[in-house]
Amino acid sequence: MSLIEKASMLAMAGAVVGGVARERIGPAITLRDLAEVPPTADALTTEWLTAALCGGTPGAAVTSLEITGGSDGTSSRRAIRVEYNAVGRQAGLPTQLFSKAAAGVFSRLLLGLTDITEGEAVFYTRIRGDLDVRSPRAFHAGFDRRTRRSFVLLEDLTSTGWSFPAPMDNTVTREDADAIVEQLASYHAAMWDSPRFRTDLSALKRADRWQADLDRRVGFESRTMRGFDRAVAVMADDLGRRRHELYPAFRRSLELHAEAPPTLLHQDLHLGNWLRDPDGQMGLYDWQCVAVGHWALDLSYALAGCLATENRRAWEEELVRTYCAQLASRGVRTGPSFDEAWTAYRTHPLHALAFGLFTLGGTRFEPELQPRDYTLAAIRRIAAFVSDHATLDLLAR
Repeated sequence: MSLIEKASMLAMAGAVVGGVARERIGPAITLRDLAEVPPTADALTTEWLTAALCGGTPGAAVTSLEITGGSDGTSSRRAIRVEYNAVGRQAGLPTQLFSKAAAGVFSRLLLGLTDITEGEAVFYTRIRGDLDVRSPRAFHAGFDRRTRRSFVLLEDLTSTGWSFPAPMDNTVTREDADAIVEQLASYHAAMWDSPRFRTDLSALKRADRWQADLDRRVGFESRTMRGFDRAVAVMADDLGRRRHELYPAFRRSLELHAEAPPTLLHQDLHLGNWLRDPDGQMGLYDWQCVAVGHWALDLSYALAGCLATENRRAWEEELVRTYCAQLASRGVRTGPSFDEAWTAYRTHPLHALAFGLFTLGGTRFEPELQPRDYTLAAIRRIAAFVSDHATLDLLAR
């Protein structure tokens, strides 16, 4: 990063820190229209919610709101209950909602300065409605480039029987693995080599640029390698001894994104981001890392991160064949052959491993992004994939 870029990033970081401080100790923010991005769910007003929820129902209005629960991690998540006037009640407008916001300093720096939350807003406002996937829909998604605020207002699927299992208790069966592959193929096929990536979706970054911005702006590499040192005990000895090769190989894997037709990527497919519909079918949420790139990044991440290692070894070849067949059945004419897919699948798990290590590599001044035991369990599975498939050797120069 040049001196000019460093100065720019420091200035932006200072503005973010100052902005969060003003939100917390300054006068209360009054939201009146959708052009204003709420800093947190606590700042919501009935007027703002009326604009977000009642636009298609003349005369409807939100009359009250209540925050009923929530949690904080990378984002601040809140459950919200709203009430309407008679017109809104008669129209059956949604009363149980779920919000995500980049509320704290760490969230704004990680998600806002790297434009991650801008990508999520693009996904929910311009893409989600075109996809046939088991995933929440949004009533509103906004990103403010000046303050780096982001806010997404979603349907609360728990009110209609969907569940969000704790990942350590969410056993993935063979039927579930097929459902995972089906979901990936569904959104990959829908956006396969889409010309929209050059028009209304041009704000979505290619995966290599997305990662480069993380490297430059938030010290991703150093934190990832700190996580490697903390996780080495759960890796096979052959991988543990090759610490110095990991990040160069990861960067080389990103170069491969230019070798396949681009498609939509979720990029964060660990087991904690999978939900279940009322019938128990696997679905996907938390699209904040959305990008454009090589389909194999998502497939290798999902199978390495979600399947028990012995099951992944037993099922993965057939699951890759199923993925290829699913693309073809959905009209993709430039999809990979099985041999091409198998090679690509083996060369793309380092994104998943880096994400796990980054999660583990935080300092004591940063919030814990995931419970440590879960993160280590995920790293163990993904590292086994990397060793099984000799990924570092495939990417060696």
